[in-house]
Amino acid sequence: MASSRDSAPPINSGGRSETPLPSPRQTPSTIYQIQIALLRSQVASLETALEREREHRQAVIDRYERLIDGK
Repeated sequence: MASSRDSAPPINSGGRSETPLPSPRQTPSTIYQIQIALLRSQVASLETALEREREHRQAVIDRYERLIDGK
């Protein structure tokens, strides 16, 4: 059974000489690939932020340990 996505008419570009839009069957794959790339980018950004936070926490721990050892 075909979904409504499969039977949707192609989008008309209004006669402009732009690159043709991908077929309805290609569009979901492209969208998924873009979403995956975006999620990978977000994960990389979060991992970087996490590493910076770990380094900051370790610096705080090191500073307190030096204070304790100095007393």
